[in-house]
Amino acid sequence: MQLDWVPNYEENRLTFEIDNLKYTTVDGGQNIDKYIDGEFDKRIRQFPEKPADWLQPHMSPPLRPEHDEWGPEINLLIQTYPEQLGERCDSYEYRERDGSITTETFVRGQGANNWDDLISVNRIGIPASVQERWDWTVIAKSYDKTENAPQGLSWSKHNDTGEIIRHGSSQNCPCHVFPAIYVPVVVDEEDLEKDLANFNGILD
Repeated sequence: MQLDWVPNYEENRLTFEIDNLKYTTVDGGQNIDKYIDGEFDKRIRQFPEKPADWLQPHMSPPLRPEHDEWGPEINLLIQTYPEQLGERCDSYEYRERDGSITTETFVRGQGANNWDDLISVNRIGIPASVQERWDWTVIAKSYDKTENAPQGLSWSKHNDTGEIIRHGSSQNCPCHVFPAIYVPVVVDEEDLEKDLANFNGILD
């Protein structure tokens, strides 16, 4: 099972659409607005017991959501659209980026994307291969913390296209761990050395 959320980095927004339903969030899924036929239906909250304007900041580990309203909603989506989204795979084995298999004593996030790939899926249905940029290789890092990049910056190169981007380390799409992320910036290869110098980046 996986949901293909579409990121809009400038708005820090994720959007998922299926049939006549649309879900959108600007805080990594802590608050998800649901629309039916284009009309607002409801706000689905990760922490409904908190004030309406409350957001969990970046913290490790993140708070445990005891009353998360998203669980019943994603279960309904899986039951309603099994062909498009796939079945729930509550696996204890997960494939890592390097291809190895890790056995857990618990189900990660929403389980695995499918029983063949065994890629873990986070709370809102994004597989680790997307969230962790498996199609990219980190070529440089900076440990200088900056706004929306609490773990510093990384420069990654796409494995197929060769495109280089500067982004927040350990980030791709906003999520409940990183509710706001550093907007990725495309860096021309001829400008890489200068860009690294500007942000105290060090080649791996």
